Amino acid sequence: MRSLLAALILAPATAFAGAYAIPNENARDLALSQSNVAAQNGPEAAHSNPAALAGQKGLAVAASVELLANQTKWSDPTLGSASLRGHSNFPPELAASYGNALPNGMPYGVGLSLMLPGGGSLPWPTNWPGANRIQDVDQKVWLTQASAGIQPHPLFKLGASLLYYRVQEKLAVQILDAGAAQLGLAGGAFTYGVAGEFHAPEGIPLTIAIDYKHQAPLELTGRAHFDNIPGSLTAQLHDQNATEHVTAPNILYIGAAYELVPNLKVMGSWNLERWKSYTSDTYLGESGGPLVSVPRNYNNAWVYRFGAEYANTPFLPPLTLRLGLLRSISEQPASTIDPSLTDGNSWAVSVGAGYEFIRGLRFDVGYQYAFFDKVTATGIEAFPGTYDTKVHLVSAGITWRAPGM
Repeated sequence: MRSLLAALILAPATAFAGAYAIPNENARDLALSQSNVAAQNGPEAAHSNPAALAGQKGLAVAASVELLANQTKWSDPTLGSASLRGHSNFPPELAASYGNALPNGMPYGVGLSLMLPGGGSLPWPTNWPGANRIQDVDQKVWLTQASAGIQPHPLFKLGASLLYYRVQEKLAVQILDAGAAQLGLAGGAFTYGVAGEFHAPEGIPLTIAIDYKHQAPLELTGRAHFDNIPGSLTAQLHDQNATEHVTAPNILYIGAAYELVPNLKVMGSWNLERWKSYTSDTYLGESGGPLVSVPRNYNNAWVYRFGAEYANTPFLPPLTLRLGLLRSISEQPASTIDPSLTDGNSWAVSVGAGYEFIRGLRFDVGYQYAFFDKVTATGIEAFPGTYDTKVHLVSAGITWRAPGM
């Protein structure tokens, strides 16, 4: 064994890729399957479409928490089968905004959001057939975003953001029968985003929006730790520093929203997540070497999203009802699929509701069920087997806007 993570050459680490993209924790966004880039109306626009901050008046705060339960099953005719151990994650989203107008009457808004746009937890059973490949994955991708929007003309708004990604990841594998290796890395990087919102002339209830976030290359640094390593291998497999480079991808949303009849709005969006640059997991050990490179050869992800929102229901005016649907084309090559990253094309359906208890105070809830196409590994580099993944997501949140605004 010739490298820092020689025991992990067969165990590619977690990466910030399509299957680790977490749907927005905001309960309204989740219920609409994030089709509402052109229908943002709260402080969460600081993340989803900064241009929409312009025109929102006064101070507003939103907080949501999401329950995420990943159910992945693996099976192989000769090796057996296994399922992830029961485990739930609770990623939050917080946002605050303030809107007003310049002396010339031009609306503007500023906002701040904190959320997890990516991450995941894959706790495989102890001593499962792939334990020498991967035992546990735990990743968190935090995003802090400071945004501003302005409306220089009644028909369009412009927005811009400063983003800071912070990635934390841990993974563990089994070595031979009794040994174990753990790797912990973390790092951060700044990048930027721009957005626009365009309204049809008066009388046509159509809005079109664009939101773009630039990629953020990150250098993660940390430590590799080994336990119960056979004496003959301790010279190669000893505790030491480690480095990895990952990239939070370019993300582009293009969306539209149209009010079919009063209080009933339909919306849709298309978005690109540029994973084409994710070709491998690469690690450096002490003194910059030696090098381990595990192929990924990832493809870009294309996501089609649709939603509908019915506000001020006639049977209960404070109630808003929501539906959503998406199709993600995020096919990972079968020749490099691995139990540390079981991505694939997927469908998701979502439902939700909001209720305004008093003017300016609203409670929202959303539920999404995502089911991935089954993927069977091929080739000598992939861990053999078929992966079947389903994910349940539930989000609850509250939004408050200052009275009189």
